[in-house]
Amino acid sequence: MQRWLSGERGTSSVEFILIAPILLLILFASVELSRAWFTMNLLTTAAREAVRAGATAAPAQVAAVGNARLAQMLGAGNYTGGVTCTANGAGVCGQDSRVTATVSMNFNTVVPNLLWMLPQPLVLQQTASMTFENW
Repeated sequence: MQRWLSGERGTSSVEFILIAPILLLILFASVELSRAWFTMNLLTTAAREAVRAGATAAPAQVAAVGNARLAQMLGAGNYTGGVTCTANGAGVCGQDSRVTATVSMNFNTVVPNLLWMLPQPLVLQQTASMTFENW
């Protein structure tokens, strides 16, 4: 009988109700930030692979080969950017030229109101550069 009169019945439920939103916020925020980190790593890998493909291609095919590799890695239509070759003094992509890939992608959170401090959509961008190799 004394237990019922103490007035502490249900305190665990009330404490859980008060703490649960904070725990869910932390859980969802960590999942969203993990997705953004994964997308950034994917962009980094795609830019590096595209630059490598372009740097080892024929001088006239640098952009075509690099952009094809980007499309293969990222799929068609969900990114912007591409592969370019900064020509040397002779005006052609050859020795001492730089091949550069710039890739950007819009990252939309699943729960946009959860991470209100981030701009929507969050634009993730990566750039990779490599010296053109003699073909």
